[in-house]
Amino acid sequence: MLKEERLNKILERISRDSRIYVTTLSAEFEVSDDTIRRDIVELEQRGLLTKVHGGAIARSGISIEFTERLNTDIEMKRQLVGKIIPLIKNDDVILIDGGTTNLELARALPLDKHYTVITNSLPIATELVSKHNIDVTMLGGTIIGSSQVTAGIMTYRALENIFPDWTIVGVSDIHPEKGLMTTIQEEAIIKRSFIEQGGNRVAIVTSNKLNTAHHYRFASLSEIDFLIVEDDRKDDILENWPHLHYTVL
Repeated sequence: MLKEERLNKILERISRDSRIYVTTLSAEFEVSDDTIRRDIVELEQRGLLTKVHGGAIARSGISIEFTERLNTDIEMKRQLVGKIIPLIKNDDVILIDGGTTNLELARALPLDKHYTVITNSLPIATELVSKHNIDVTMLGGTIIGSSQVTAGIMTYRALENIFPDWTIVGVSDIHPEKGLMTTIQEEAIIKRSFIEQGGNRVAIVTSNKLNTAHHYRFASLSEIDFLIVEDDRKDDILENWPHLHYTVL
């Protein structure tokens, strides 16, 4: 199979499935894993996909429904949230935005501490309501189906009087110059309000979202306190991103 034919097939596959795996494609195309890895690097340099451990995913900013993202990279998301969980103290008030990584954080909250969780995410509220050590408040508003969060004036007004210990925002894209971004304008307004309510502001970001940008910025890097990333991306961020006051974990 010629190289260009192989590259086109990789793009067709990621367009269809949103994710590809090196080992699967190398077996199918009858080439080495290193050949597929080089193909992926080349396609990433062209801006056509995002390289991740073991393969590649659709470029951040392509709309993928919440339910489609739910079972993607679960172990990596658990590793990421495990970095911030030990810092959250007993009786802390946690404001949690929507997103599948933030859902894993909610699931990881230990049972031996008491928390108050305020969220605009239907899945997070549903996950936590049965945990007797957690007091849960669901923010009202209009439901955005693709991300399963509430937004709009009701959500915005409800946030005005909440001053949490921790604010966990969901991020679609994060860029060293453009900051934290999302794909839906209505969500950007609410995420901005989350940031303005203060506390320890946290962005937990999988590698496919790094160095990408979309239409709606809701915060600059200077406005977050913790940036949680995969271990193999920390050095690059510490060396090449503007390192303001935020801590990279």
